[in-house]
Amino acid sequence: MAFPAFPARGAHVVLRDSEGAQKVFFLGANCQDLRMGKYPAIPLDTVLATPYGAILRREANGKWQRHRHSSGEADTADAEVQENNQHLAQDNSAQSLTPSDVRDLKKTCSGDAVVEALASNSATFASKTKFAKEKYLKKKAQKHVQQVTFLRPSAMELCETYYKASRSKVCGLRYDYLSSILCQADVRSGGRYLVLDCAAGLVTGAMAQQLAGVGQVFRVFKGGFPEKGFFELDLSEAEKAAVRPIAVEALSSHEPFSTEWLRPASNAEAEEPVAAGRAEARATRARQRKADFESLEAQPVHGLLIVAGEDELDLAMEVLEVCLPRLSPGGRAVLFGQHMQPMAALQGQWRASGGFVDVRLMQLFTREFQVLPARTHPFMVSESQLCEGFILCASKVDNTAAGTD
Repeated sequence: MAFPAFPARGAHVVLRDSEGAQKVFFLGANCQDLRMGKYPAIPLDTVLATPYGAILRREANGKWQRHRHSSGEADTADAEVQENNQHLAQDNSAQSLTPSDVRDLKKTCSGDAVVEALASNSATFASKTKFAKEKYLKKKAQKHVQQVTFLRPSAMELCETYYKASRSKVCGLRYDYLSSILCQADVRSGGRYLVLDCAAGLVTGAMAQQLAGVGQVFRVFKGGFPEKGFFELDLSEAEKAAVRPIAVEALSSHEPFSTEWLRPASNAEAEEPVAAGRAEARATRARQRKADFESLEAQPVHGLLIVAGEDELDLAMEVLEVCLPRLSPGGRAVLFGQHMQPMAALQGQWRASGGFVDVRLMQLFTREFQVLPARTHPFMVSESQLCEGFILCASKVDNTAAGTD
């Protein structure tokens, strides 16, 4: 699939501001501009003319223009070796500009001009080391320069955006856990998979992208399911068609075709054309559900994926009970949860049952690093979530032959 270089009408785009906040926008027919935080509105014409990965910066004239990095920004790591900032005063008395002066500057000047004024009016800026100067300018630019970066709505960017906005809505799923889940479940083109996705549909959408329209993803649900992440990935029609919903009640029932979800539509004739159209739509939907269920029952699946939060623990156990018999020998079962105790108990049950091999309980440790010459180190921030959840994975084996010996 060839990805477009520019955003288009009917698509989604992720904007990241200078402080790292991200937001997803839908470029619908009624969309006229985009508003990011306290920034002024960005006209839609400017958005459609900006490629993914580019940076828009608000200039002194109030217009949003594309910003390109200068080619002369290369660092020279050998320029300073012995210098340090130990003699600089740390009493906040170095800046001669008052907050009111800065506010007045922001009304008439661009963000870059404000940063330059702050640096020139700092009594200690000239005596700082080169590294300290760059850090000072970067920190001030994050606060005073109004700019946004255009990002493609990929699974990683959406996962980061949702995680920063509300971790509970995606079950605390970080992008590294998402990639590990897809890898451990061996999600590939041509495969058949059962999935319980309580992470805003992001896992289902990522699986559909992996399948590239060849294969089937049966999304198990009970009552309803969120699809925000699934739609904001901007999947192709073939990728969307690979995902079919399956109700838990149909999987757990001994007579699935008698359940409400699979029950055929009423044959009562409707006199009104509108009512007749609705009846036909219901009949078509019932036939599609029956075909999807029969396709699932025709042969075992290659993988079972369950991503659930604390509130969906009972649903996860129910899905696991009804879906494990439908997993083929050699198939992978992968579960993600935020609490260790139920995962460890399930790990012990699988190992003792003899029906699984390669049973592993994993916890991922991720830390973001600053990578710069002579100053590469991990970011030291108190709000970083180093360990967010647990992944339990195993391969199912056929032990029926061993039981008959």
